[in-house]
Amino acid sequence: MMPLFFHQPGGRFASIFAVILCAMSVVMGSYVYSACQKASADYTTLISDILLAQQATPQLRAALEEGSRRPDSEHIEYIEYFTALSKQHLDNIQGSIERHRYLIADVEYLNSYFNKLNNHLVELAQQTREAQRRPELVEALQPTAMEIGASQVWLYNQLLEDVHTIASQQRLIMQRLSIAVSVLLVLMVSAATTLCLAVIYLRSQRTVMHQQLLTDELTGLYNRRHLVNVAFAAITQARRDQAPLSLMLLDIDHFKQVNDTYGHPTGDEVLRQISQQLRLLCRPSDTLARIGGEEFCLLMPNTATHDALQAADRLRREIEVNTLIGIDLHAHPTISIGVTTCQSGSLTFEQLYSFADKALYQAKALGRNRVESLLPPSAPSAYNDPQTYAQTFIHEPSDS
Repeated sequence: MMPLFFHQPGGRFASIFAVILCAMSVVMGSYVYSACQKASADYTTLISDILLAQQATPQLRAALEEGSRRPDSEHIEYIEYFTALSKQHLDNIQGSIERHRYLIADVEYLNSYFNKLNNHLVELAQQTREAQRRPELVEALQPTAMEIGASQVWLYNQLLEDVHTIASQQRLIMQRLSIAVSVLLVLMVSAATTLCLAVIYLRSQRTVMHQQLLTDELTGLYNRRHLVNVAFAAITQARRDQAPLSLMLLDIDHFKQVNDTYGHPTGDEVLRQISQQLRLLCRPSDTLARIGGEEFCLLMPNTATHDALQAADRLRREIEVNTLIGIDLHAHPTISIGVTTCQSGSLTFEQLYSFADKALYQAKALGRNRVESLLPPSAPSAYNDPQTYAQTFIHEPSDS
């Protein structure tokens, strides 16, 4: 069924459109996920680390100035403490940057400055430890401290500016994200709707195909195949319920003359209108099928011979008096009918059909536009497999 669906123009369009929508949904979903991750980044800790590092910078400079004036062990320890504190703040800032993967690319250009400042702090720490043994070296720390102070001020101000810029961009990202989510929802709904429509289309095509397998294209009545299947089930049910089952064959009289005189299009219209009349006159429990060119078959469950003959004569009279719409014929079409009945499902469908066909032949031989019946003998032939006869009947040519 699926290959048939893809061969239909509407099916191909629905499938391609659904695939495109699904692909767009995946791309849009990936963008939304990435934007959510970027927009939800919290830079509070990083900004706090930068502010603390900025506060430690003047403290280190003040400790160095005081140590230069009074190079005792106590002031040298202050220098060592604030040097270690500055190094700790620097490490914290670098750690915070590494935790924000969307921030790394934006501040990558500052890596060399971070490395340079880190080296200066390591060097200052070494010089401070040396000054603890030799206090006269404290004054030599000033050049390194000045360079560290300048580097810290520029680096932390630049980093803080970059972080504020990136944080301000989150508002724009959130706006784009809301638009992207809306588009994604529209795409998903469109894809779901398209797929639902495709499924509905497929089911409708399946129903149409199933209907075509069971019905006659011209008249809309059931065809031979469906009649055989229904007859097999009806015979089985009649045998189970010990109920009568009647079958009648109907043939339009002199139909070949209609085709020869008025043309096949007119003949087709005659078939359609008579089929519609027969359909309206049948009971809901009956099965009416077109089994040949102008030949019809009516299967009547739970119907005795007397009731079947009455129904057949009513059909014959209604067809005789009804006027065909839009068709100007010299005479109203008439039908001949052959009727037979089996009791308790004692016959196969092939046998029922044979008796009804003989009764129909007798009705034609006696002048047409009449009903004849032929009942099976009281001791019917041995029961054979109805499915075997069913296959024979499907391929059997019909009589005109």
